[in-house]
Amino acid sequence: MGDFVFNDVVRSKKGEYFLKTANSNYQNQIVSSFFRNGTLIASHHQDYEPKLADEALLTRTREFHEQKKSEIQTLLKLAEKLKDSDNAETKNLLGQAFLKKGLSEEAINEFEEAIILDPRLSGLYQNLGLGYTAVGRYDEAIAVLEQAINLKSDRADYHNHLGVAYLKKEKCKKAVERFQRALDINPYYAEACFNLALALVRNGVTKEDFHLSVNSYQRIIENLEKAAKINPNYKNEPVTRGEELLRRNDYEKAYEAFVQGQRSIPRPADLGFAIDFYLQVLYNTKKLNRAAIARHIKQLQDIIDKHPNYADLYNHLGVAYVIMSKFVNNQAIQQFEKAQQVNPAFDRAKRNQKLAEYDHKGMQLLFDAILK
Repeated sequence: MGDFVFNDVVRSKKGEYFLKTANSNYQNQIVSSFFRNGTLIASHHQDYEPKLADEALLTRTREFHEQKKSEIQTLLKLAEKLKDSDNAETKNLLGQAFLKKGLSEEAINEFEEAIILDPRLSGLYQNLGLGYTAVGRYDEAIAVLEQAINLKSDRADYHNHLGVAYLKKEKCKKAVERFQRALDINPYYAEACFNLALALVRNGVTKEDFHLSVNSYQRIIENLEKAAKINPNYKNEPVTRGEELLRRNDYEKAYEAFVQGQRSIPRPADLGFAIDFYLQVLYNTKKLNRAAIARHIKQLQDIIDKHPNYADLYNHLGVAYVIMSKFVNNQAIQQFEKAQQVNPAFDRAKRNQKLAEYDHKGMQLLFDAILK
């Protein structure tokens, strides 16, 4: 089986990027890697069948490369087009799209501008905190995540992400407090359970807080077991190895094993494509058509088949159907207008157009409320 490689330089006013896509016969994957200044910032892969013919593999590799190149080019062009936007949610969507693609610095710029435009939105501080954490600016992440919690204190994910930032700073006591608060809000938050165990293990290494060390082994095991009951993926080979190291009182190596285990947990499919789609719907409607919306719906349905227990996926699918309804409604109005162009005295077409336009107004209000 052949080895196929595609390279491209992507240039924009934000900088110069390098995209490399190649197939790996060992992993049976096509891997597309994105670099800035020689540093890997994002990587995406697509599986393929081991017996795939060379010609088909070449085509698949080229198509995957062109898809990833088009995605980043479209996003960079859209960001340039909307650089002077005074809409905070527009900046937020752009920031999320950049963050999903590993362009953390670009994401941070968008979130910072969004907060200036509307400092009341707690989600902006949350997203900015994720951006700061991604680039190792933990003190700033802590500051903005605390602001997010001040604005909306009942979000378990805000507390969890703040705990992660504290843990990166090895402030284990504060990390444990935040993970516990996340679990108080949502007792079935598997990630927070696992993170709480991680913070207790790390405290066993740093010896930051004596009281956390009292009966910590039992508390660590309880949270690891709870995380695995909620999400069985939290029970894997590195985690099992970490538990054995913990029994031997080797907290440092146990922590490393648990971190490895957490990284190997399958995540729901990357939903960056959903954010890209929303941006296209809002600001690049010329390229939007029924086929594109149908493909988006099919993509979401395929992911739901694999991950049926993620509420966000159903929400994205509902939004997609609203977008399809709005598109079909617009087409209906156009057809009623054409009917009247052919026959100006066609009263039924006039009536139907008014009914469709009435529906359109209600649908537009719903559309704006969902996406803006």
